Amino acid sequence: MLQREYRSFEREGIQLPNCGICRITDLRQKEVINIADGKRLGFVKDAEFNLESGKIVSLILPGRWSIFRLFGRIEEMVIPWKDVRKVGDDIILVELKER
Repeated sequence: MLQREYRSFEREGIQLPNCGICRITDLRQKEVINIADGKRLGFVKDAEFNLESGKIVSLILPGRWSIFRLFGRIEEMVIPWKDVRKVGDDIILVELKER
């Protein structure tokens, strides 16, 4: 069942080495921008991989701070790999229509 969920998020033929990225640290140095509204979403905190195929399933960004930081952080933002449009030298462009 878990494997079925992962497969629904993957786009065929996209693997990490094809993007010119070899390590998660290369992703962490890139800022994520939503092309649907032009907002900066932050920097990549982590990535989720399918261990069988070696493909990225999703990017994970840290949650935003709540008002006055009284209640800690909001949940992390998980961006499915299917929503990634372009991985550049400095930024990652994603298209998230609903947030």
